Amino acid sequence: MVAPIEGYTSSARRVNERTLEITYKVKGKIGDTQTMELSSDLNTLTMTRHTGPKSDPYIEVFERQ
Repeated sequence: MVAPIEGYTSSARRVNERTLEITYKVKGKIGDTQTMELSSDLNTLTMTRHTGPKSDPYIEVFERQ
């Protein structure tokens, strides 16, 4: 088991029917943001993560087999 990090929190909000946005904070300051979006045909999941306020996005795409 991993020990919790003091002051680390996360919150999620539903942007729309197929999109979820998660915000990670450390001691009240935003660290990372992640968006997960499911395609309208429900066959593709795209996850986009920013690891800082001005970082380039890290994008992963998953397709249903």
